[in-house]
Amino acid sequence: MNGITISKFHSLLSQDPSLAPTLITNALTSINNHDQILKSIITTNPAAISEAKTQKQTNLPLHNIPIILKDNYTTPTLPTTAGVLALHISHSKSTVYTRLKQAGAIILAKANLHEFALQGITLSSVRGQTLNPYDPSRTPGGSSGGTAAAIAAGFAIAGCGTDTVNSLRSPASACGIVGFRPSTGRIPTDGVVPVSFTQDVLGPMAGCVADVRVVYGVMAGLSVPPVCVSRKWRVGVLESFFGPEGLDHETVAENRIVRDVIGKALDSLGDIVELVPISRPEWSFEILSAKGDTQAFEFKYCLDKFLGEVESSHSSLESIVRSGEYSREAVTEVFEAGLVDPDTYCVTSEAYQERLEFIAGLKGDVDCCFEEFGVDALVYPHQRQLPVKIGVRKQGGRNGILAALTGRPAICIPGKWMWIFDVGCWLMCIAGMSPRTETAVKGVPIGLEFMGKRWGEEDLLDLAECVEGILQVHETPDMRFFESK
Repeated sequence: MNGITISKFHSLLSQDPSLAPTLITNALTSINNHDQILKSIITTNPAAISEAKTQKQTNLPLHNIPIILKDNYTTPTLPTTAGVLALHISHSKSTVYTRLKQAGAIILAKANLHEFALQGITLSSVRGQTLNPYDPSRTPGGSSGGTAAAIAAGFAIAGCGTDTVNSLRSPASACGIVGFRPSTGRIPTDGVVPVSFTQDVLGPMAGCVADVRVVYGVMAGLSVPPVCVSRKWRVGVLESFFGPEGLDHETVAENRIVRDVIGKALDSLGDIVELVPISRPEWSFEILSAKGDTQAFEFKYCLDKFLGEVESSHSSLESIVRSGEYSREAVTEVFEAGLVDPDTYCVTSEAYQERLEFIAGLKGDVDCCFEEFGVDALVYPHQRQLPVKIGVRKQGGRNGILAALTGRPAICIPGKWMWIFDVGCWLMCIAGMSPRTETAVKGVPIGLEFMGKRWGEEDLLDLAECVEGILQVHETPDMRFFESK
């Protein structure tokens, strides 16, 4: 379904409503043909074809649209695992699932994710390592990497993921799609396996901003998705989020590529964006993670509470650990902290209160920054390096934590641009990807992130859609490597 948007899909159905089951069948066939190697999907919906309606287009915004859910969204007829072999949650459904179905969506499949959604490489004990559809030697980012890889591969038009620190925008950047983190609290998180009640949000992923806008409207319970409004924007370039600081020697060269791509993309936006340089080194990932990230303090509490409220194979994190049915390669310090040092890593400790105080101060600092420079949004590369190679256990160089801690909306779009030169004939060169290699025959995508004002989702989506209209070159992945033999 690469290149097919929600509006194009509905246009096809308006011409021939009987196409719906065929289009869903084609999507499932593509999964069957390519996902044995890609490993983006945990389970497909056996009722998807029969759920496709053959009547004429209704006014439902997601009528017959195939959607992929990250497998930490509970669903009543498909099991939920959160990527953990020991975990099997059934007969439960999230509010977002209900809203998607009421809007006419077809849940096509549930996607792989990093174990418990705790890291950025999408490795799980249920499905293993998801590959990047643009470069099978690299990860797809994470933790919503299965959803992003599946959309990039053309399995579905859109999907839903979660984001605690980077998890919607990291895989969007790595897989060349759009990932949108709304303001914290904008979309209800009930019925979704949690990590942190302070930082968790749900959000949409799709191939273009317009589709993200439609799915977001459904997830948030908005009656009518707003249309894009064009105007001149004032955007702060967060210069301290571009550099190689904190990266190892090998990834410094990748950082130069990222800075070049993002810089040229920003240079092309002069007609719609006034760029304002801003430097805030005190907002680095290392500082914000060390002082503000609440995951390790809240994860065990949140998970145990959630498991106690649903029909599940396990009722606590300790029970899952005793089973041994989880990936020791995939779990992180967040997974272990509340078990190893429960007095510190809990929601009643002094250390936890200090983090909440830090977050409150950070929110005030960001508010002051927006006011001081009079900006509508901040912009920066989501990742200062490319997605890591398969086998590396941690994705470095990500900038998503600022939005996660301040509760502001942020959107990652492909940082693409193009230029044309004449050497006796016209030749068009497309950039926005890393250089081509033997494993990345079209290069690896590089994502551009905009962070907006709290509760300013519509304005941020307007900005992103206008920017996308300029950076509109799209390179689909070459899926021949993933074809089942």
